[in-house]
Amino acid sequence: MLIAKVILAAGQSSRFNGCKLIANVGFGQTMIERAVKTLQALDDSVVYVVTGAWHQEIEQALYGYTNVQLIENKQWGKGLGGSIATATEAVSKLNTYDGFLFMLGDQVELQTQQVHELVKGFTHTPSRWCADYGERLGVPAIFPAVDLSKLASLTSDKGAQHLLRSKNEIVNTINISHAKLDIDTQEQLSDFLAKHEL
Repeated sequence: MLIAKVILAAGQSSRFNGCKLIANVGFGQTMIERAVKTLQALDDSVVYVVTGAWHQEIEQALYGYTNVQLIENKQWGKGLGGSIATATEAVSKLNTYDGFLFMLGDQVELQTQQVHELVKGFTHTPSRWCADYGERLGVPAIFPAVDLSKLASLTSDKGAQHLLRSKNEIVNTINISHAKLDIDTQEQLSDFLAKHEL
């Protein structure tokens, strides 16, 4: 079963006062490198990275990485839904995928094993799968190919949340409570580094 692995990294990160995705998150790697390595460890298929506001900076940070393909969303200002739509349209033209896996570039506590649990669940039951944060559902999430048209038509700045909360479709979840941690500010990054003594 072939799953497209997509990292959403097109935002401006305005609260960070700079490009957070090239910030050092320890072990000599940037935030975007950590995200790429998390998905690369799943298998040897391509990792797609949707860029936007900081396209050149992310391109430079990932220079030399193999099996990574950037997809530039030139209309990144329209929000997360547009990035999902851009990615879905682009990758579906390159290959025929059974599912589409999305994660955020700044989910710094997300581990490969947790994403693998989602993939394993999807492989067994190919329907919508996502993380359960405890109080809400979110990414990482996997959508089956039958959702392709829905994903490609997204425009909301809230991404695909309404698809995960749909009562008309089966949505399977895995408890990944700390996947809800993303980095929006310099202070949050400092707290993360201090917590892990990096």
